[in-house]
Amino acid sequence: MPLLELIGNTPMVKIEGISLKLEYLNPTGSHKDRTALFMIRDAARKLKRGGTVVEYTSGNTGISVAWVAKILGYRAKILVPEATSEQKVNMIKAFGAEVTFVPPEVDGHELARKIAKKERGIFLDQTRNMANFKAHYSTTGPEIARQSSYADCFVMGSGTGGTVYGAGKYLKEKNNARVIALIPKGSYAQEILTGRREEDREFMEGFSYHNFTELLQRAIEENVIDEIRYVSSQEAIEGMKLLWARGIPGGPTSGANFYHALKLRDEGCRPVTIVADSIVRYPKILREVIE
Repeated sequence: MPLLELIGNTPMVKIEGISLKLEYLNPTGSHKDRTALFMIRDAARKLKRGGTVVEYTSGNTGISVAWVAKILGYRAKILVPEATSEQKVNMIKAFGAEVTFVPPEVDGHELARKIAKKERGIFLDQTRNMANFKAHYSTTGPEIARQSSYADCFVMGSGTGGTVYGAGKYLKEKNNARVIALIPKGSYAQEILTGRREEDREFMEGFSYHNFTELLQRAIEENVIDEIRYVSSQEAIEGMKLLWARGIPGGPTSGANFYHALKLRDEGCRPVTIVADSIVRYPKILREVIE
């Protein structure tokens, strides 16, 4: 079997009324393998073999892009925020990609765009790239529908917005599911949507703290998202602890998903959500969870 065919078709488990799709069992350990494959295949229409793909990411997408690019014969240049975990950076490098750290005062998207132009490559731009949406509309959504036809609400943390938009749209069309997006407290997106930012720390890699993505905006404008809830770092920690106690090593986004899935269950819906990646990528957070 070709390596890329290992992406997707991840298992689902049901725990205490919550359906959990275990996306950390994708080849590189997160649901971003789906996104990377769709984006690079789309970019391949304009790139010659050996060409360069560029992405700005907090880590998981960078790992997936580096891996898919290596398999398909492209060079990858990955830009990451300075605070990105060492484990993620090392994995990106291990797959042969070049890593550039971006300080907080620099616009990583703009820098990635400039590098792509200089290299005559393609900036994948996952926060706007409709291939991100298509990955989850074409694969994640249908898989969830087959595995949990009884679920009537889908809750998902919004980073790029691709998963909640793509899988959410499919599940709404197929199962008339209610779609709940999670936005981190203290984020720019919270300010845009509510007019204020609550005090909280930037804890959850993968969530959008500093931008309001085009894909999330599309999901809202198309009425894919029925409700937005604002999630705190403490809720994410509590959710990770609850997952850990049940034998599932979910990372911070997964913790936030599970915490709010439990709340939705108690409100009367039958939730499905995603365990996006594993806590092993966050050793500092792991210490906090087990203390």
